[in-house]
Amino acid sequence: MVRTVANCAGGPADQADDGPSTSGKEYLTYFAHRLLEFRRPELESIAQLVGCKDEQLRWRAPAGDVEHSPFWYLTLPSEEAAQEISKRMLMTKMLVEVWGEGADWGELQAAIEACPEQVKAPWLSPSLSFKVVVESFGRSVAMEEQLEAIHRLEFIPFQGSVRLRDPEVQFVLLMCDAGDHGSLIDAQVPPRLYFGRIVGVGDRGLPDRYSLRRRRYLGPTSMDAEMAFLMCNQAKVRPGQLVLDPYAGTGSILVAAAHYGAQVLGTDIDIKVIREGKVGPGGESLTIRSNFAQYGLGGRLADLIRLDTHHLPLRRDLEGILHAVIGDPPYGVRAGGKKSGAAPEAAAKRNPITDRATHIPATQPYTLGECLRDLLDMSARLLVVGGRLVYFLPASPETYDEGELPYHPALQLVANSEQILTSRYSRRLITMEKVRPYDADAAAAYHASKPDPTMAIDRIHDIVYEQIQQQQAGEENGGGKPRRRCRGKCF
Repeated sequence: MVRTVANCAGGPADQADDGPSTSGKEYLTYFAHRLLEFRRPELESIAQLVGCKDEQLRWRAPAGDVEHSPFWYLTLPSEEAAQEISKRMLMTKMLVEVWGEGADWGELQAAIEACPEQVKAPWLSPSLSFKVVVESFGRSVAMEEQLEAIHRLEFIPFQGSVRLRDPEVQFVLLMCDAGDHGSLIDAQVPPRLYFGRIVGVGDRGLPDRYSLRRRRYLGPTSMDAEMAFLMCNQAKVRPGQLVLDPYAGTGSILVAAAHYGAQVLGTDIDIKVIREGKVGPGGESLTIRSNFAQYGLGGRLADLIRLDTHHLPLRRDLEGILHAVIGDPPYGVRAGGKKSGAAPEAAAKRNPITDRATHIPATQPYTLGECLRDLLDMSARLLVVGGRLVYFLPASPETYDEGELPYHPALQLVANSEQILTSRYSRRLITMEKVRPYDADAAAAYHASKPDPTMAIDRIHDIVYEQIQQQQAGEENGGGKPRRRCRGKCF
């Protein structure tokens, strides 16, 4: 578990020694201010992906100890690790080697001047070109104010030539001023100024290059491109791995995993989605393979299979072949779950199969609880030790109970991050890691101890649509409005 400590006003050198020391260097993480619960887990997963150990990572709270602040400090083992991490990060705008911070310009100047010369001098050399960028949080800063702020940094002995395009060194002035300008939740972040050297910048253009707006083959439940890449980062997807999406649909998650170099395997219970796809505007046939061809990733699509996770058509001794399982299980708001099999009355009337090539097996409803139990058991079997399962779990403020989260003896919970969708329901990205070899007897014993996998959220369809009627009735009767939920918080 990555350690977190409170902010200490005196800076890193004055932090309390509340546990084993961590060697390395501290960087300021400047987060994107959305998907608040996804930001730190994503960065931790990427750090582990590039070789950092948990004991080498340490979070330090920012000034004010505000949990949702976009400014957090993270200790990493080296600058090389920070640069490698920046190549994959999505929810982190940049990693900064801070030379000073303060509540106002006087404090900032004093902190920068107190920063050791051995930290600053190598980057202020006359032989290095540089530029200074100004970033703001909480309000927009006009160009005139940005230039004025840069001029106020003249006490720093810059010696190199200014180069606005492709400089050898980039410095950043971060101006935080959310008190009178931000939303209710932003107003808790105290005013602050930060200055330092940019070590790495996230690739914010990646989701746009894979935007669904330009995707050839889409469906109503296609995963947003940015979220698909986030899921892959949580799963620590890297080149050479074998990654499975058991609910492939139109292949959004598979495309993201293939972009990161993995060989991907997609399965779905709907053979029409896997095999037939749909007809494009020009009369052409569009399938999942069309999306891979669009991005030049066809060589990384291992195969597409019609498969039911409730009745796995796999050898019982087949274990440890996957490095990651990433999926978005059907939970019934837009598309309900299905498993193979017909209702008893339909099965009694079913005619013999005469042509297996065109036969489509009958299906019946599949509760979310059943679906997740099968997903966890399949993942525990097929993942290598250390492999990850990443999936979405629907939730609502009225029914969410952390004790009801699906569990498996071979899997350990790593992260649980909420994404607010509407005032009535949300979804949680659950990340689990296989920590021990699969034990069929232990799994069977656990399932026997909980024979009914039904969850409160199995009623998600009713919860979503019944509340609309209840809210309308309450307003007609003069009742108060429900509490507003803001980025995962209740007000």
